[in-house]
Amino acid sequence: MWGAAGVVAAVGVVGVVAWAVAHSNGSATDAVLTLAQQTKPDARNGALDQASAAATKAANDFSKMIKSDPWRYGHIIAAGVAVLGLLFADVIRPGSLERAGKRDVNTFGPHIWFLCGVLVMGMQMVAGGFNTMLPDKWLGDAGSIQGDAVKSGVIYAVSILTAYLLAKLISASAKGAGLAFTARSTAWGLMAFILAWPIVQASSFGFLAMNTRFKGPEAGSNIAHDTLAKLVSHKDDPWAWVLAGLAVVAAPVVEEVVYRGFLQSSILRMTEKPWVSIIVTSAMFAAVHMVGKQPVPWYAAATIGTLGLCMGIAYERTKEIGVPITMHVLFNLTNVILAMYTTRGA
Repeated sequence: MWGAAGVVAAVGVVGVVAWAVAHSNGSATDAVLTLAQQTKPDARNGALDQASAAATKAANDFSKMIKSDPWRYGHIIAAGVAVLGLLFADVIRPGSLERAGKRDVNTFGPHIWFLCGVLVMGMQMVAGGFNTMLPDKWLGDAGSIQGDAVKSGVIYAVSILTAYLLAKLISASAKGAGLAFTARSTAWGLMAFILAWPIVQASSFGFLAMNTRFKGPEAGSNIAHDTLAKLVSHKDDPWAWVLAGLAVVAAPVVEEVVYRGFLQSSILRMTEKPWVSIIVTSAMFAAVHMVGKQPVPWYAAATIGTLGLCMGIAYERTKEIGVPITMHVLFNLTNVILAMYTTRGA
């Protein structure tokens, strides 16, 4: 499509030039030729020198910009390269997901897919009720990191078990829905993460710049997620590392089965449009991080939404739930490593 448009544009430009030459009078043409003939070599050399100087200055300015913040601009450039590569490979062009073949979610109605996701989230609330029956010695002091880690462990254990059983039950009848985790899921997830990481980071820079532009710089820590903030503040507490481990491994399993596996499938079944299912699910994924006990600011939620888009696309392309799970695990792990590295002197 783009190749045809380029050919049409080129033909149009050539046609305009040809028309101008054909309708110009002889005196004008002679005047142009005479001017070209009278141009002295020194003038031509001077023009070339000026062009060379301008190009050198632009290159130097670009180099200074990169050196001023290589992390930021390196990610922005890498994001552009990744997007161009995905466009060239027909991964994110209009209609690309349909051409690659849609997941088979027609075995069950949209309400069944949706209820599966609701059931997993409902079991999290049930598990929260279990926590009230735990012995105080397991929870430690009131408000302690130990208590948070133990309670989170119980909630994730119950929700993962529920998600696993539902996924096995559903995939037994809907084999083409992509709820299986195969050995290649990890490799594909790693490759998808490498492509998605600069895109997500570049979006983060953009959203944060918008927030700074309209609201001013954010006060306090630049770590938006509560779990990361607790880990940084309690580096020497082993329970903080347990909490971080749950956030890195357990949370992605539950969230990807719920959002990509069940909710995205529900919307896909309802609309039969992969892009609509990806965008709506990603918006829900971002919005849920702005509510609850640990809300994140809008610019962090928007970045999470961008990650959701990347994981949703990867899921529809590979048709394996293990791919977005792997991407999510690696994203959370990388953020933990970066948080610890950037605050190592604190």
